[in-house]
Amino acid sequence: MASLHDVAQLAGVSKSTVSRVINDEYGVKKATRIKVMKAVEEVGYVVNQVAKDLKSQRTHLVGVIVPRVSSHATAQGVDGLSKVFDEAQKHVLLASCQQNAQKEIEYIQLFNKKRVEGIVLYATHIDQQLVHAIQQSYAPVILVGQDGSLFNIPSIIHDDLRVGFEAGNRLLNAGCRQIGFIGVADSDVAVDKMRSEGLQQALQMRQAEPLLFHSHGEFTIESGYSQMKQLLERFPQTDGVFCATDRIAIGAINALKDAGITAGKEVKILGVGNDELSAVCAPSLSTFNYAFDKAGESAARVLLELIEGKPQVMSKVVLTFQNIDRETC
Repeated sequence: MASLHDVAQLAGVSKSTVSRVINDEYGVKKATRIKVMKAVEEVGYVVNQVAKDLKSQRTHLVGVIVPRVSSHATAQGVDGLSKVFDEAQKHVLLASCQQNAQKEIEYIQLFNKKRVEGIVLYATHIDQQLVHAIQQSYAPVILVGQDGSLFNIPSIIHDDLRVGFEAGNRLLNAGCRQIGFIGVADSDVAVDKMRSEGLQQALQMRQAEPLLFHSHGEFTIESGYSQMKQLLERFPQTDGVFCATDRIAIGAINALKDAGITAGKEVKILGVGNDELSAVCAPSLSTFNYAFDKAGESAARVLLELIEGKPQVMSKVVLTFQNIDRETC
């Protein structure tokens, strides 16, 4: 295997000059740089990237922690941030925590050991333990989906309070009077708490009946089905349901169908996310389109600024949404 000495001998320069060229340091003439790189190619010298990174204190690695890789939101978000990181010549290390809050913390610690330059965390919750782990991280961390700005953590969030408010107005405008919410774990502030609060605010402002129910399930079609089946038995008067995600809503549509009820007629249904399944389920799901790819792009750009030490002018970026009208509302 060729060594640094072999390159220096062929190029007719010192080993220190070869090292400076390989590490892109200043002070080497263009002609010398060309001569050294030609010698590197001729002798087949392979740069020790680990040693180079240690010297430069740069690994060009960023860690991305997601709740699960099968999610439509995750896929679009990772596509968006990957494009920005590729342009910046950063390499992405992807970790899936399987919606396990403790694993989010473990991956933050692991990525720090791997000397990543920054971390994008698609958080499922926010609590003091997570905040402490982020504050202890030597690599800057940016949150996506949860608002950590109160703790001085840069965040990219969707307008979850307003989407709940808009959902309430859409259901009321469609003639619904007995409205319920199917959410997820109450530890998920953005998806469960904020969306349900927005819904309740719309009902209160319109002086409508108070929220009929607020149930807690999981991010799956199966959970939406079981939740809706149970809720129909307890609240047969239900005529409108806002679901925290599209997949929950699709499960709810199937439960209604099995109960002999047509979603969009007797019971209006709304989801969130504009999942690819929402347009092809029967009946097609009315929902809200979130720009998950733009959230990924924004997170990547903000993280690159943090890595470069640039001052931040915003503690959080709030992304808007679009109403998608289909058959269920």
